[in-house]
Amino acid sequence: MRKKILMLAAFTFLGTTTLLAMGRRLEGALNPTLLWEKEFDGVVVDEGVGLARISGDAIVSLKRGGAEQIDRVLIFNTTGQLVQEWKNACYGRISDDGNKVIYLTPYSADSFYDKVHYATKDGQEIWWKQHGGDAHISPDGNLVIEASTAMESTQLIEVYDATGKEIWSYKITEDLSVTFSPEGSYVGVSGCKTGGSAYKIRVYDKDGNLIWKKDNEGILGVISEEAKYAVGSEGLYDKQGSKIFDKGINISGEGNRLIVYNNNRIEIRSLPENVILKTYTIKGVTAISHNGRYVAVIGKRTDITSPNNLFVIDTQTDEIWETKVEPAGKSEFRQKQVFLTKDGKYMLVQTKGKLYYYQLY
Repeated sequence: MRKKILMLAAFTFLGTTTLLAMGRRLEGALNPTLLWEKEFDGVVVDEGVGLARISGDAIVSLKRGGAEQIDRVLIFNTTGQLVQEWKNACYGRISDDGNKVIYLTPYSADSFYDKVHYATKDGQEIWWKQHGGDAHISPDGNLVIEASTAMESTQLIEVYDATGKEIWSYKITEDLSVTFSPEGSYVGVSGCKTGGSAYKIRVYDKDGNLIWKKDNEGILGVISEEAKYAVGSEGLYDKQGSKIFDKGINISGEGNRLIVYNNNRIEIRSLPENVILKTYTIKGVTAISHNGRYVAVIGKRTDITSPNNLFVIDTQTDEIWETKVEPAGKSEFRQKQVFLTKDGKYMLVQTKGKLYYYQLY
């Protein structure tokens, strides 16, 4: 099918560019508008940007930011208004509805970030725990996972409910990566010894029951709802943990669409059929809406030389919108990330220490 590239008229007002699609609009058809952009004077930490996939709130964690040059966790709403700020805090994460937040602070003046706080977006602290590693919050905000060093060669996964009660824990290995299914009922954990390649993958339900496990299988990246499918660095797995395809970089929350990078092209595949539906000559970091209709990519085109590096695809109308976003500010590891809300209406883009926030339709 021939792809339709949106014809764009660009108008600049006070440094903000609004892109308007021309012609008859279909329900949900792309009509991107830049709502706000922000550049920070601190350093955006690794995995320091996130998006509440229902409310659309953006969370940012900075080192040495603001006039006081202290670490901060900030939350912005869809209009770009700062709605919450925690000082002397870092490594914040937010639930999909935007109502629950976790962030880390030092337990004492001479310690690192070894205290995790569970709070509401309006700043009310519900509980805190001392710990020694990373922390994650489930999409529904009802689970908090701490990855703490238990002994020299292992890490301890400790899972708490919304009241702060520990409900289960396991010793896994070092260098852990944690991902949740969209509804928060399943959690995937992968990790290896520091500097090693012998990865272990574990998928649990919210009560701590082991669903499946793999050793020497790489890193688990994304889990669809009810853990029907999971995508890792080694391919696509079904709910029993069987590898059913050796490719995959992302999957929709509903589990009906798989994104594959193949021969300098992005392929959109249907599941469970695993049939190619669309191909696009684009590569980069991807995000996909819950139903698989919208795909966002920060990267580049592979068919022609183009200055544009941000692309949004409506796989239903086959329209592609593209523009250029400039990296600015500072981030650990020169990060580039893109996020979509579940309905694909809002998009958050990180290019180093700068954020762009769009309404797509």
